[in-house]
Amino acid sequence: MKFRFRFFFCVVILILGAAQVCLVFAKAPKTAKIAFGSKRNGNTEIYIMNPDGSQQVNLTWHAAEDFGPDWSPTGERIAFNSDRDGIRDIYLMDADGTNVRRVFQNSAHRWCPAWSPDGKQIAYLNVGDWSIYVTTIDGEQVERIVSSGFLGGCPSWSPDGSEIAFVSAPEQARRLLKAINLQTRKERVLVPNQVPRTLWGPPAWSPDGTRIAFYWSLKGIYVVNSNGKKLKRLISNALHPAWSPRGDELIYRRNSQLFIYNFDNQTSRRITHGILNSAPDWFDPQFLSVQPEASLLTTMWATLKQR
Repeated sequence: MKFRFRFFFCVVILILGAAQVCLVFAKAPKTAKIAFGSKRNGNTEIYIMNPDGSQQVNLTWHAAEDFGPDWSPTGERIAFNSDRDGIRDIYLMDADGTNVRRVFQNSAHRWCPAWSPDGKQIAYLNVGDWSIYVTTIDGEQVERIVSSGFLGGCPSWSPDGSEIAFVSAPEQARRLLKAINLQTRKERVLVPNQVPRTLWGPPAWSPDGTRIAFYWSLKGIYVVNSNGKKLKRLISNALHPAWSPRGDELIYRRNSQLFIYNFDNQTSRRITHGILNSAPDWFDPQFLSVQPEASLLTTMWATLKQR
């Protein structure tokens, strides 16, 4: 009955020409899921799986390169990068892989989408001018935040939404881990340059906001307090750190496989065995930072005949 009503409602709207879209609610996973990229079938696709590595499902099924997934705070959507329209840009899809759409009407080299904690904005790196931008999820309102410098890194929101951490490259031979306050636009250095041109991102803020994980390409994954103190190497020869929603574990990539590090017992366990797995992100409905809002609806794009 509900399906019939929804179908009838959409058909009526399209016939009357009152709107070009039909709105339905997206659904978040009911259990914890990890989204990640995998090149097991020749091109990179986005998969989801359970935290133990089981039930791996391909969400994208596209000939293009799809990678860099980022869960929305409510788990209803995934932002990701794809070159399916010619260049690497930002796309959204529902958590089950349906309803794929581009965020912006115009194409540009926009990398590393990162949801704001309230789910209303997305930060990203524009490679055209190597700057961090923030946009509304419909791509209509865009604001430049800060220059990252040539080959600077990708953004990561603080859990309270007040700051964005990113890798800054003020000079070709230097990289710094910084955070910028979105209200005052003041920048602070979290990790100064120590090894030329090897500090990479995106950084990953812990759920409680007290720590930031990042990786040096030649050294491994490090963790630093959000005040810039107590820098510590956590895992050698590893990339792409992402926190568990509880904050007690860290998922990462090593030698094209994904592992989970447990802070309590200081051990890692391998959870993938396919070809070239990368860029994981973790969602768990038990640890929602915000609640789903009725106003945050999925848009089912309908192509109408131009008059």
